[in-house]
Order: sequence, then C-alpha cells, then structure tokens
Amino acid sequence: MAALDEQVVLVTGGTGQVGWGIAHAALDAGATVLLPSRSESGQTSLHEEFAAAVEAGRVHVLHADVGQPSGAGPLLDLVEQAGRLDHVVAAMGSWWQKGPALEQPIAEIDTLMQAYVTAQLHLAKVTHEPLSRGGGSYTLVTGAAGEHLVPGTGLLVVAVNAQYALARVLMAEHADGPVRYNEVRIATRVERQPRQGVVASKTVGEHFVEVMAGPRRGELIRYPAA
Repeated sequence: MAALDEQVVLVTGGTGQVGWGIAHAALDAGATVLLPSRSESGQTSLHEEFAAAVEAGRVHVLHADVGQPSGAGPLLDLVEQAGRLDHVVAAMGSWWQKGPALEQPIAEIDTLMQAYVTAQLHLAKVTHEPLSRGGGSYTLVTGAAGEHLVPGTGLLVVAVNAQYALARVLMAEHADGPVRYNEVRIATRVERQPRQGVVASKTVGEHFVEVMAGPRRGELIRYPAA
C-alpha cells in the first residue's frame, strides 16, 4: 500500500520547481492531487503536464487564486467533489531582488506581504475545517531567503521572516489540534532535471510525502537536513 493511498492532497505552485515535484511524488504515493492555478496559462500547463492523471481522475486542475477570498468558493467546491482533504502543501512567493529597501515604493512591500503571508494565511483559514475532519496536515513551504541578506533583497527578507513567524504561530496555536502544521524550509536549488549542485524536484517531493504520511507535528524541518 502506497503512503498516500486514497488520500487527497492540495499542492500550490504546481507549475514551479518545488510544487511540480511534490505533485508528482504525491501521485506516485497514491494520492489524488488538487492543483490550483491563478492563470489560464498555468492551468493549461498543468493539464498538459498531468494529462494522463487528469484523464484518470487522479489530478484535478482548478483555475483560481486560492490565496485570495475569491478563490475560496471554487476551492471548497472542488474539495467537496473530491469528498475529502487530507493534506495541503503550500508553496507561495517568488524571488525578489529589486534593490535597497528605502528606494522601493511602499507598494513593493505590500505585494510581497500579500504573496508570502496574507495568501498563506487565507489558504490556511479556508482549508483548516476540511483538514480537521480527517486529522490532516498543512505544510508551509519556505525558503532560506529570510536568513541571509543578499544585496537588493531587503524587502524579501522582511516578508519571508514574516512567513516564518506565521508558521510558528500556526504550529503553536494548533499543537494539540486535529491538523498537523509543519514548516519545511528549503535551502538548496531545486530543478526538475537533476544536475550537479541541484536537487531534483521529484527527490524533494518525496521528502514532502514522508512529512505528510508521518506523525510530524509543529516542526521546522530543514531540507537538506542541517
């Protein structure tokens, strides 16, 4: 029996390097996978990438921004159709390096906080109740950008540290609840095709399957392990 047989997993960022690998690994582990996309082009890409699994009813692609209130209804409708929701793996935010903080318009920090924190909090709120029904898990995917100030990334460091804080809050507030909250912090380059100095997306995805299928709760899990 595969680790996630008959379970339903929601993965954000399925067109990215990390989310793509998690989606494939979850499929290989027996799960039905829900893949939201904010754009029509992303929706098309996901349909093409997972065509066989879509045809088999094991992947469902949703055109909705699940980090915004407008995406809540379509997402919950899809969960209802699937009959359950066992795990959420939420990879949100992208690289930003536009220069010193004081040289940026305030709109830049607003945009980053929306992408890294507000969207994450919204998705956690929307999915908490369906995850609670089966004692599922919610994994926040973060990166190491908040730990080191690379020139020009100051506002990114602020936003990512806020995301770290949100992860700590969710883990602490639900330490004894039905949903297992964890943070997986990735500190390596991830790409779909393996090469020297790069970890393959599917290899990283297998690590997330272990987190979903196991008992871990309230942990900051570093990848690779320190």
